[in-house]
Amino acid sequence: MRRACAAVVPVAALATVVGGASLIGAGAPVGDASSGLTPPGLVVQQDLSPPYDGLFHFVRIAYSAGGRGGFGGGRGRGRGGGAMWAHDYPRADRNFLAILQETTHIQTERAASNVLTLTDPDLFKYPVSYIVEPGAWQPTDEDVEALGEYLLKGGFLIVDDFRGPYELQNLEFHLRRALPELDMLEVDESDEIFDSFFRINPSEVVPPYGGYPGAWYGIYEDNDRTKRILVMINANNDMAEYWEFSDRGYYPIDLSNEAYKLGVNYVIYAMTH
Repeated sequence: MRRACAAVVPVAALATVVGGASLIGAGAPVGDASSGLTPPGLVVQQDLSPPYDGLFHFVRIAYSAGGRGGFGGGRGRGRGGGAMWAHDYPRADRNFLAILQETTHIQTERAASNVLTLTDPDLFKYPVSYIVEPGAWQPTDEDVEALGEYLLKGGFLIVDDFRGPYELQNLEFHLRRALPELDMLEVDESDEIFDSFFRINPSEVVPPYGGYPGAWYGIYEDNDRTKRILVMINANNDMAEYWEFSDRGYYPIDLSNEAYKLGVNYVIYAMTH
């Protein structure tokens, strides 16, 4: 396996980068006048999905929440007019890209946001994608067919920001539609994904809210834990919550750093497998 050099930036430097509001506070919350968004949360063209340029783009999957009002449908405090896919967007995405660029050799696109649907052919330009709140996810047959093709051709999906058995079951049901021959398996703390750049003890990635203990699941190629992970699932957790507010002082720096390190590991793993 091609290994990234973890010595590029000392782990302790993360605290400095995370704490720098001038560095990672560029993304205004959706709905602010400065964010360039218009009701009900649609992004103006120059801010959404910039053309592919060879840099690493954060790609967030947009979806309708059970047919409730299209991409603006759903409950909760999500940005984008309450859309479930938009929780913590765009600040979390842009803050993470800042950390990724500062701690690795990966050059990132930090000035704009990438929001794509599963059926958008541009998704295949990007090896890593991210989806949240899978309890509200109700993909169509076309969506799951496209997702299965994306993953089997080398794509990597991160699932984040959900909790409880119902949401996990809904996620598992739809992933089974996309990859009918593959199972959702627990990812042990000894798995190389937790050591692809930073050495992480996943038990130290504390959920930002209580209720359920964090758990880690993955879908492995051929159901073989020695092969590539296609989907990585942060169950009962929300690493983007830490990313979004890491420059606001809402959470301790050490907890935010663990969430950032987890995301960096996922990207490095995906780019080297």
